Amino acid sequence: MLRGLNERLAVKRIRLDFDRTALALIAGLCASADMRGAALPPPPATTALGALLGHITGGHIETIDAGARSFQPMNVNFGLFPPLASAPTKKPDGSRLRGNEKTVAKKQAISARALADLDHWIAEHLRVAAAA
Repeated sequence: MLRGLNERLAVKRIRLDFDRTALALIAGLCASADMRGAALPPPPATTALGALLGHITGGHIETIDAGARSFQPMNVNFGLFPPLASAPTKKPDGSRLRGNEKTVAKKQAISARALADLDHWIAEHLRVAAAA
């Protein structure tokens, strides 16, 4: 029981460290661009970095019952990403996706879109050759 708990805590710690490291990287890149007198646009909202930045900077905050705005801390997750233009509905063999297969296919499509958009952002704004 304790071993399983320790493994789950270790995974959570890695996720927290990833989120902090990713945001620190973006902050450093923005500071570097600012020192050069340049502007660095944020990563696209379709990427993990962009989705997390949107969450932290208030893109997700809604007014509840005309009351005060409420920030809820969160790690990056698929719920932060904008929806797909068209979610996958068919398997390669043409049969309909159902249940868990549909969820996995949607997450794979969101991930593929994120990687392509991040690769484009890096190549365009950081002057680095595309990874793929």
